Amino acid sequence: MSSIPIEQNMTLTEAAEFLNVSGPYLMGLLSEGIVTLATSDLAKYKDEQTRISQDALQQLVDQAQELNMGY
Repeated sequence: MSSIPIEQNMTLTEAAEFLNVSGPYLMGLLSEGIVTLATSDLAKYKDEQTRISQDALQQLVDQAQELNMGY
């Protein structure tokens, strides 16, 4: 988890950089109500996306091992 204070909001630029996404992508997340500019909300979203990515990677590793692909 990040060490950014959770009681503040980020600017659009800060939020996009924090999430490592483009401005238009962030605007889509905001307009769909997926995130807000609250630092705590952005950190929670980032943590969830990291978990999803790690789970997907683990599934690929597991599948490669099952198929004896040398992993």
